[in-house]
Amino acid sequence: MRMKMRKEEKGALILEATIVFPVMFFILLFLIYTGNMFYIRSQVDSIASRGAIQAAAYVADPMLEEVKESGSVPRSINNVQPYHSLLGNDVGKIQNKMNEELNGLGTGFFAGMGIQNHSVSLRFENHIFYSTVTADVDFQVKFPIRFFGSDQPVALKMHSRSVAPVTDTPEFIQNVDMAIDYADSTGLSEKLNQLTGKVREFFGR
Repeated sequence: MRMKMRKEEKGALILEATIVFPVMFFILLFLIYTGNMFYIRSQVDSIASRGAIQAAAYVADPMLEEVKESGSVPRSINNVQPYHSLLGNDVGKIQNKMNEELNGLGTGFFAGMGIQNHSVSLRFENHIFYSTVTADVDFQVKFPIRFFGSDQPVALKMHSRSVAPVTDTPEFIQNVDMAIDYADSTGLSEKLNQLTGKVREFFGR
């Protein structure tokens, strides 16, 4: 009876050593790799956020770049034209800076897990009553291991987006004036005034 129990225990130990332990090791390794991937993702999110905030600041005040380079406020203001806040030449500088930061990212805790094939885009959007700058970063993170049935390591395509509001009071006033002019020219303002008068008359009874 004892010999039979020992044989069964040896059989269970062999089964655990050949199946259970490797599976558990693979799962733990996969979780560690996944955590490292999200660590890299958080770094990319930080770069996208800083780029969007900086671009939004340049939209609100185009002189920031000149002040940063010269260290003083320029005597002449050259960029005061309407819709100056389409980023202009500053967008290229910000994108180059973001690309430099992306190229300088490490691999985290494992070699071979750095980002690759990344692209950066900045977009300004005017929503009449408010404006935003959106920074998009497309990139890939390569797993340093090959999965079953795969000849090459898997490269996961990922996307990071950050949206920063633009605080540009002159632009807001300009857009409101444009909306008022449009309403006056199309007769919409007169209809709105009539509707407002009827509403006030109804609630004033």
